[in-house]
Amino acid sequence: MTSPTAPRPAGPPASAAPPARAPKHRDFKPALARAQPPATPSPARPALQPAIARAPAPAATPVVARPVTQDAALRPWDGLRNAEFRQRIAEAERSAEHAEDGYGLRNPSSGALGRYQFVPVALRDIGWTDAEGRWTDIATAQGVTDEASFLASPAVQEAALSAFLARQEVILERLGTLGAAGTTVTGLDGAPIPITEGGLVAAAHRRGPGMLARYIAHRTETPDAPVPPAQRAAFASIEARLRGFAEVAYASERPGNRVIARRGGPAA
Repeated sequence: MTSPTAPRPAGPPASAAPPARAPKHRDFKPALARAQPPATPSPARPALQPAIARAPAPAATPVVARPVTQDAALRPWDGLRNAEFRQRIAEAERSAEHAEDGYGLRNPSSGALGRYQFVPVALRDIGWTDAEGRWTDIATAQGVTDEASFLASPAVQEAALSAFLARQEVILERLGTLGAAGTTVTGLDGAPIPITEGGLVAAAHRRGPGMLARYIAHRTETPDAPVPPAQRAAFASIEARLRGFAEVAYASERPGNRVIARRGGPAA
């Protein structure tokens, strides 16, 4: 046994402390800066030149107004009786919006010709064509021998319209329809329609004096009676003309007849 008072054997020697590090030198950057030569500025870069020198922009070309090729006062229907009425008829027929004021138009389905869309029966009614459709001496006296010569002459078509309007006046007077001018009828829509001579002639141009007479009789004598289906479209077309021409002045085209230039009824 070991005595409790006996000295204990010595342990391993304590490890020696690590040597102290040398202090870090923090003044190397200023020294390095002093040792380097001063920076030399880079030479300035030359300005880039365009590959192709641009010429000055050309001056704007002034806009030159095109001269008017045809004075409005030189239109074929100007200076004639019912010039405004003629223009409105052409507008209603949708011919005025075509080239050359519609004088050269031909409807392939109905055969209607020119600015005022003369159907074959209309030309026959004024004596310009016969029952076989051949042009008569009345037409040849105007220089018309075929459709092409009719379509090529605005003056001829204006003369034909004058004859046609005069013819419609005669028929409307014989039928008693012209006497309705100055009155008012109730339209199919229940609204009032003023009846004027210009409106009657314009409606006859569209649907014929016979259909117009039936319409006036229906609206004045039996306004509550139903409209036959076969006549409803024709009646609506007549009403459109009566309303559209109610304010258009009209003067009689019959030679030697008194001048009728009214907006609301027959001349006194």
